[in-house]
Amino acid sequence: MVEPPNDPDAGCKLLDGFAIIIQILLASSALATLVVKRARERPQRPVNIWLLDVGKQFSGAIVIHGLNLLVSYSRGRPHHGGPSNLCVWYFLNVGVDTTVGVWILWVILRSLQWSLMRVGVTGIRTGDYGTPPSILNWIKQTIIFICSLVGMKSCVYGLFRLCPWLFDFGKWVLSWTRDNYRTQVVFVMLM
Repeated sequence: MVEPPNDPDAGCKLLDGFAIIIQILLASSALATLVVKRARERPQRPVNIWLLDVGKQFSGAIVIHGLNLLVSYSRGRPHHGGPSNLCVWYFLNVGVDTTVGVWILWVILRSLQWSLMRVGVTGIRTGDYGTPPSILNWIKQTIIFICSLVGMKSCVYGLFRLCPWLFDFGKWVLSWTRDNYRTQVVFVMLM
């Protein structure tokens, strides 16, 4: 099926040059926020611990951003029927991730940690890398965090499948940006 050229709902692009620049700005602002946070934290963590924490956060951010794009494209370009607005799906992903998804993530993360501790896996308490800090503990914690993110995103995807009306809500929220996909991209990525 060919997209109608004047369909404003089919115009959002999440992976073109403009969207990539916005995503680089997003990553840069996230890193700048972490640097400012470090400068203000008291007591300050040692630099090596802070770098491990930031590395884990950025690994998770890359994974969740990629999953949000994947879900947006899989829901926004369905196999049956015409295309829908990718920006609406990305907006819904971020909205659900930062509300219900945080709770789901916490439950999955704690459940995984508890289960692994019960079978004797050590070094998996979040942010505790041992003395001296162990890269192996960081790897274990990062893998658990990423697995938890994937589990959370699977639940969010299931929610989208169960509640197709969410798309109508997202479309309504973004209706003020309907004729300008670049405004949509800036809004859903940075706001």
